[in-house]
Amino acid sequence: MKINRLINQPFVHPSIADDLSDRLFIQAMLDFELAIVAVREKNHLLPHNTHQQSKQALTLDLFDIDAISAQTYLGGNAAIPFVAQAKALLPSDIKPYFHQTLTSQDVIDTAMMMMLKTAFQRINQDLIAALKACSLLIEQHDATPMSGRTLMQQALPITFGAKVSQWAASLIAVVPNLQKIEQSGFYLQWGGPVGMSDEKNEQHDLPQQVATLLGLSVPLLPWHTNRQPIHAIASILDACAGAMENIVEDIALMCQSELGEVSEPATAGMGGSSSMPHKRNPILCALIKAATLRMHGHMSVISNTTAQPFERALGQWHASWVPLTEGTALMAGAASYLKTLLQGLQVYPKRMDANLDLNSDAHLIKNLQRHFESSKDKIYPLIAQASHDAHLNHQGFVASFLPLLAATSPSLFDDPALLVVLSPLNYCGAAHRQCQVVINAIEKIILDTNLIE
Repeated sequence: MKINRLINQPFVHPSIADDLSDRLFIQAMLDFELAIVAVREKNHLLPHNTHQQSKQALTLDLFDIDAISAQTYLGGNAAIPFVAQAKALLPSDIKPYFHQTLTSQDVIDTAMMMMLKTAFQRINQDLIAALKACSLLIEQHDATPMSGRTLMQQALPITFGAKVSQWAASLIAVVPNLQKIEQSGFYLQWGGPVGMSDEKNEQHDLPQQVATLLGLSVPLLPWHTNRQPIHAIASILDACAGAMENIVEDIALMCQSELGEVSEPATAGMGGSSSMPHKRNPILCALIKAATLRMHGHMSVISNTTAQPFERALGQWHASWVPLTEGTALMAGAASYLKTLLQGLQVYPKRMDANLDLNSDAHLIKNLQRHFESSKDKIYPLIAQASHDAHLNHQGFVASFLPLLAATSPSLFDDPALLVVLSPLNYCGAAHRQCQVVINAIEKIILDTNLIE
């Protein structure tokens, strides 16, 4: 049964969904089998011209994918009917050399590694683009004050640049590991029926040759039931999910009508409601959030399939296929959406300032009292009155205090030092330094990425 595209497609990257299609899975299995034939022939383990004849006889269009799908349940994996079809297409004299020294798990695992590596390249590219967008936002809003919030309530001032720095820091923590997996974490699987490999293959160093042809790494040993490579791939995907989820949780809350501090990019037709045309829903955040939640579920399955008995597992191996492939497609979709979200994020500093003022007496009163120490008998009652009026009228402490001060003490109202005391930037701690640290870290990641490429 194929999952309805209307249900699943919005959350996965469309190009990656195509890359993980049945057709390209068959192609990946075929590429692996032909690479085995090529290197074995090159090392004089097969008759001359076996690879050329095999390649000519086994084109993708000749495979009946529907028949392979229908027969997969008979052996529990697609490699068994695939190999049967392939052998039926080959000339009789070279048929015995196809799938030699291999088992079905070799074919499934290696084909999956080949497909997923392409998807990881796209995820990496989109997250680097997201980090660049973060860097630009940090530079633009290094000194844009807003309210920091703890336990869902206003606390003390921060800057929006510092908030974006925290978003970026979560991505910075995962991108290098994601790149490391892409570069060296996708392994060839070639151990034969029980993982003992073939002595002649090992003598001629054939695993290294095949891995080089396919762009994969060579494992220490065949990993039929040592599923650490799969766990490592799923773990970094889940870490990416957590980093992206952290960002969109903030953005979605800040998009609320009552806050209105940011909004998603204005995209025609996006964010509307079927019954309330005035709404502008944070749909990109919703898509990313849904994908990350599903990835957490997939990680749970992968974790429970990591321990596998004997030389091939009963069910654990099979159970990991969908979580791994669908999880990759989901995270590719989420990374693409995150790039779009951050590149076009609309920021409203005036709303941030207005919201901050609603609770500004919490952090201003102590410094105001210190500033007006010499006039405390006159000013302290004004501070108390302004604080009371602000909470009663929901209009902000500064908006309440300044008119009272202007009316009773014009000279104190005109004091330039008062503006410094009232500026929320004086209460933002090391926000500026945090912004610079993260900008430098992003620049380093981009530089390191360019060197790798």
